[in-house]
Amino acid sequence: MLKKIIFIIIFLATTNNVIAINRTIHPAVKSVFIPGWGESSLSKASHSRLFNLIELTLWSTCLGFYKFSSHQKLQYQSYAAKYAGTNRKNKSHKYWVDIGNYLSLDSHNAEHLRWRQTDDVYDYNYNWNWQSQQHMKKFENMRIRSDKLSKYGEYTIGLITLNHIISAINSLYLSRLNDNIKIYSYLEKNEFKIHFGYDF
Repeated sequence: MLKKIIFIIIFLATTNNVIAINRTIHPAVKSVFIPGWGESSLSKASHSRLFNLIELTLWSTCLGFYKFSSHQKLQYQSYAAKYAGTNRKNKSHKYWVDIGNYLSLDSHNAEHLRWRQTDDVYDYNYNWNWQSQQHMKKFENMRIRSDKLSKYGEYTIGLITLNHIISAINSLYLSRLNDNIKIYSYLEKNEFKIHFGYDF
């Protein structure tokens, strides 16, 4: 995943000017794939640079959120192994949420059995037992921080999608603007004149 995102960032930074010459694809479609590509093909360099910069910034931010989330996840799993005796192998996200709310496997199972929620009861392969309430609370804060960073990464992907849509709309507008503007040059009484026309 990390290598793919880095490749996309490098690709966006280097490809735009090379492929902008190709006008066989509508600029709006180009911008759907790569924000700024459509603007570049319409010779709108400032627009293209803006969308390129936004895209690169968002991908870098997204990468940072997921990287820090993954790092925090490894930290809270190691912390739980040290202070609660857990084993991180083949554990679901729900398991890590549960051990941050119950001091031990026995207290978790006892409460869910009272509620007749037998599907949520763990066997002893999932055993944990926190050394103290403080250790459990510190773990829970670490786990929540990791989940928040991952969620911020998801929000950033939404912003990346929005950037593609806005760039496509902008390219569509610019292409129609170019189609409607007519430029005429002519000589009149030994004077060279340029006439601009706009079709509504």
